[in-house]
Amino acid sequence: MDKNLVEKFFINQTTPEETELVLKWFDTSEGKQYLQERLDIDYDLMDRKELRKMVPELDSNRMYHSIHKRIKTERQNVIRNPDRFAYAFKAAAAILVIILTSVFYIANYSDPAQEVAESEPIHVQTSDNENREITLSDGSLVRLNKNSEIVISENFMNGTREIKLSGEAFFNVAHNPEQPFIIHANQSTVRVLGTSFNVRSFPGQDNVQVAVVDGRVSFTNKNAVDSQTENENGIVLTKGQYAYMDIQKSTFQVDDVAVDNYLAWKNGQFVFDGQSLQQVCLQLNRIYGAHCSFESPEIRDLLLTADFSNESLEKTLSVISLTLKIEFENQSGKVHWFEGT
Repeated sequence: MDKNLVEKFFINQTTPEETELVLKWFDTSEGKQYLQERLDIDYDLMDRKELRKMVPELDSNRMYHSIHKRIKTERQNVIRNPDRFAYAFKAAAAILVIILTSVFYIANYSDPAQEVAESEPIHVQTSDNENREITLSDGSLVRLNKNSEIVISENFMNGTREIKLSGEAFFNVAHNPEQPFIIHANQSTVRVLGTSFNVRSFPGQDNVQVAVVDGRVSFTNKNAVDSQTENENGIVLTKGQYAYMDIQKSTFQVDDVAVDNYLAWKNGQFVFDGQSLQQVCLQLNRIYGAHCSFESPEIRDLLLTADFSNESLEKTLSVISLTLKIEFENQSGKVHWFEGT
C-alpha cells in the first residue's frame, strides 16, 4: 500500500475509489499492524507516559478492534444511502478516530488531580509528508500542515489557553470568553476567544501570516503583550481578512482578497475570481515565496478567473500560463511573465 495514499486518506482527500482501497487494506494483517503502530505514535506525540500505567488494559489491539467496528458501521450506513462524497467523508472521519483516540481515553480515564500535578508541555509535530489533526482538551481543533509543530502549555485552560506554533496550522477554536486562546508564533501573538483561522510561521522566514475564515482575531508583534500597546503594535482581523507581518520591519499588510487560497494546503484548491496577475503573484509570493516580474503593464493587469487543485509552484504557474495564454520563466522562484511567441 502506498503510504502517501494512506496519509491522503487521513486528511480526507481521497476519492471514493481510493477510500475503499485503503479500507480494504486496513482489513489485512499489514494494515492492522499499521493502525496499531499509528496508535502508539499518537500516544508518544501526546506525551502522556502515565497513560499506560493508569489503564494498561487499553492497548493498541483493543483500540483497533473498537475503531474497526466503527468503520464497518459507517460503511453499512453509507451503503444504505449511497452518496459518493458522503462515503469518502464518513469513512475518513471514522478512521480519524484513531488520531483522536488517545485524547478521548485521556479525558475519560485519567485522574485530573494527578494530571495537574504531573503536567508538562505537550509537543505535537508532523513530518515532511504528513498533516495531522488533533482535538485539544477544550474542544478546539488544530490541523497541522507538514513540517510543523505546536507546543501546548502546561497551564492550558488555567486562565488562558496558550500554544506555541512553528510552521503552519489551521485552528477552529472553541468559544470561551473567560479563557482567551493565545498563539505565539515567531515574533507575533494571535489572540482569540473563538473562531476559525490559519497561522503560517515557518522557521527561517521573516514573516508571520494570519488568514481569518470566521470570527475575529487580534494579531500583534511580540512586544504588544497587553491591551495598552496592542493598538499601537498590532491589528484586529475579521472574517475574510488576511494579514502579513514583516518581522524585521514590524509592519502589517492586510488583504481582503481570496482568503481561502491561504488555506490551499488544507482545502487542496486555488480559487481566483477576476484577480489581476499582479494580485495573483502577491499570493504566490506569500504561499511559495515566488517573486514575479512582468514584461509589460498589460500582462501585469491581465485578469485571472480559475479554480484548480493546489499543486507545486511549477504546476500552478503552468495552469496560469495556459489560462491567460502567456509564457513564464522560473529561475529558483524568480518568475518572469511575457507574451508567447
